[in-house]
Amino acid sequence: MTQAAGPAADTERLLSPGFLRKLEQAALASKHIMIGRTKGERRSARRGSSVEFADFRAYNPGDDIRYLDWNAFARLQRLFLKLFIEEEDLHIYLLLDASRSMDFGSPSKFRWALQAAAALAYIALCGGDRVQVFTHGGGDGDVSRLYRGRGGAPELFGWLTERKPGGQTELVKSVRVLQSVAPAPGLVFVISDLLSPEWEAALSQLAASRGEACILQVLTPDEFEPGARGDLRLVDSETEQEREVTMGASVLRRYERERDEFLSAVRATCNRYGFSHLLSLSEQPVEDVILKSLRRLQVIR
Repeated sequence: MTQAAGPAADTERLLSPGFLRKLEQAALASKHIMIGRTKGERRSARRGSSVEFADFRAYNPGDDIRYLDWNAFARLQRLFLKLFIEEEDLHIYLLLDASRSMDFGSPSKFRWALQAAAALAYIALCGGDRVQVFTHGGGDGDVSRLYRGRGGAPELFGWLTERKPGGQTELVKSVRVLQSVAPAPGLVFVISDLLSPEWEAALSQLAASRGEACILQVLTPDEFEPGARGDLRLVDSETEQEREVTMGASVLRRYERERDEFLSAVRATCNRYGFSHLLSLSEQPVEDVILKSLRRLQVIR
């Protein structure tokens, strides 16, 4: 009798046990302290009542006298209140491109994106942060529930493995859905090839949110540097439009020029909005990208 694969099996299919152990030692780094909704493991902008001392301020009538500094009163004959850093959770939002263009390459961009999303989510869950995933690719897309705690990882990984690529890229719509349902500002990871005319509008829309963003752009090696030559008939995977081209030296030079202009525009837009940006190829191991490349960007610590 064969046992059906469950959430634990989905976890192992997405990320190896060795990779998971390394992720448990990592943490997501927020450039700005944000206010979450519950106590967690991250410093908050608010003053609270944790064990880490922050500052003093003068006592005001109505303040909690439990936090009076009697040693200061004995020396100065004035009442001062102790203030402490309050630790709260951070909200992590993953915008996962599930359009048909992601179902390309070997391994596919979508498979790479699933693994990257799972790795980032696992880091966040191990750190006590809240995680929610939004996918887009035609129709209304999918939105996961809000997860918190390492115990939610198997269910979240199972949810991810059930997503299938299809439809056209709808980045702007996905950002608007996130902004309409997100319970609090947070750190947003966009995992996409950005091969859509609306990529710039989507990043502009995202910049209107109170939060931070990291753009993980993934392309296949053939998209970055085409290996095909001769007379070809190309079919757009999302619109199914066809075009016949002859891939000679002049066409390849034009392709490389337009590719570089596109990637430069993406980097410039991310810099303008203060977003982190990382370009990866789908053949690059997700482990190296998450634990090495994102560390260099100071997104992971």
